[in-house]
Amino acid sequence: MAEERFGHSLAMVDGDIVFDARPDGTRVLRPIAGLANLMQAIELRVLTPFGSDIFNTGYGMDFGRIFGQTEGLRMAKELIRLNLVRTIGTDPRVQDIREIVFQDEPEFLEQHPDLSASALRVERQRRLWRVDVVIDTIDEQAVTLPLEISRALDDVSSIGYGYPERQG
Repeated sequence: MAEERFGHSLAMVDGDIVFDARPDGTRVLRPIAGLANLMQAIELRVLTPFGSDIFNTGYGMDFGRIFGQTEGLRMAKELIRLNLVRTIGTDPRVQDIREIVFQDEPEFLEQHPDLSASALRVERQRRLWRVDVVIDTIDEQAVTLPLEISRALDDVSSIGYGYPERQG
């Protein structure tokens, strides 16, 4: 049921389509379906700069607005938060964005006991922020999308945990 509701597509890793090798040596495209497809689709929405998709100019994150502002850290975080809600919330398979937690918030370390506060401070000095976005799907399942956002590079990527069924 979830596979039908969340759709199917081709698996991608780091923006590249994934191929699997068959025993006879031929290569075939790797399909992706269900919740893993939804997570991949949301990740692609977030990775795409706003307006860069010529077929859907309202698609993607508005990095220019986020990082073009000079009002400081607090405003940048609020713009990131608003953009994540707008970007992810437009997917019809997402019922709600439950929570967006930045690495400098106490909840982040509670959710990631394997990380240390000092290591996260070093990442911040490198202008790298970790953000966890917790969404509720249309099946009322809570799923976490982990992201790394780099202000220096205006770059966003998924850091790969929280993906059920996903294989790299």
